[in-house]
Amino acid sequence: MTWPKISGETLPWTPSPDGYSRRAMRNAPRQYEAALVPRIAASEVELSPETQTILDTATIEAVRFDTAEAHRVVPFTPLLLRSESVASSRIEQLTSSARKLLEAEVTGRGSANANLIVANTRQMAAAVESAKADVQGIVEMHRILLEQSAPEIAGRLRDQQVWIGGSDFSSSGALFVPPHHRHLEALMEDLGKFIQREDVPALAQAAIAHAQFETIHPFADGNGRTGRALVHVILRSRGLATTTALPISAGLLTDSERYFAALDGYRDGDVDGIVQLFARASIEAARRGAWLASELTQIRGEWETLLTARAGALAWRVLDLLIQRPVLTTAAVSAEFGVSAETARNALERLEADGIVASAQLDRRQRGWRSLDVLELLDEFADRAGRRN
Repeated sequence: MTWPKISGETLPWTPSPDGYSRRAMRNAPRQYEAALVPRIAASEVELSPETQTILDTATIEAVRFDTAEAHRVVPFTPLLLRSESVASSRIEQLTSSARKLLEAEVTGRGSANANLIVANTRQMAAAVESAKADVQGIVEMHRILLEQSAPEIAGRLRDQQVWIGGSDFSSSGALFVPPHHRHLEALMEDLGKFIQREDVPALAQAAIAHAQFETIHPFADGNGRTGRALVHVILRSRGLATTTALPISAGLLTDSERYFAALDGYRDGDVDGIVQLFARASIEAARRGAWLASELTQIRGEWETLLTARAGALAWRVLDLLIQRPVLTTAAVSAEFGVSAETARNALERLEADGIVASAQLDRRQRGWRSLDVLELLDEFADRAGRRN
């Protein structure tokens, strides 16, 4: 069905001389074409019968996951969020093993990619917990995402032209040139109004809002991850994911080329493509989430057969924490259960003696205990998400 298409406007271009030769400056274009993005707050959402059928199936699967599987997933929600964050970041070509990611969480130090994914995990958690489906909520999510890596732009609408692809010098040859920054406030206000609508099916609303957000591209960096976190906010606010986060980014990652093609189609007036893509990704997300919950439940059961601690010992209580946080320190266990450092260390050493965790030096000051079972499962979840069906 038809949907408002983007158009364009020709604007003057004044290249910055910093770091470029006189020849590059001389040959630089003096004007460029930027997108003019239509308002969608009041646009009628008309979906094809095929799209509506897929959307109905996806909605049923999402509700089933939230009401039936979530009872198993609830204790694993933090881990599920980390898995979703890893998958979301992989779309941005950010990769890190589960071990490096979780150790970066514990120590506060890690590789550049690990630190960015840790920030993405915080963003996902904030999205699920706050569920603010408005412009202020979007800006706050962006602040959380970039407050450490790029504090100068975190939580701020961009004040310059950006483009996707092409060269760093100008937008010549770019794959897409988002709207000029003078349009951003009005476009974000319009997007906020669309998000507040209740006459659009929740999954369709999330897909369209995501595509519109990516088209507006309101921030200097971090738009992709913020836009995918927005999906969780909308699904939560509309009651489709009330207990945990549906790992939808993993489904989108299954075919990233199709994802970007659907965004292009949306900008050309095709709303069915992006809605179908999100619906199929949601079906896949429910399946993958159920698989992850089942595997974690099995691991948790195996631990109970291995642990030899006396009944009521702290080590038994640490098992559930270990499922959620597969890299633990004595300080983390001590803070979680309000026990002394010695008691916490004894519990972790008992788990190590029974083959449930393995200890290692995380940095010069901290020793950690890792669940190799859960870390391996996290990596497998991310790898499965990266495979095309």
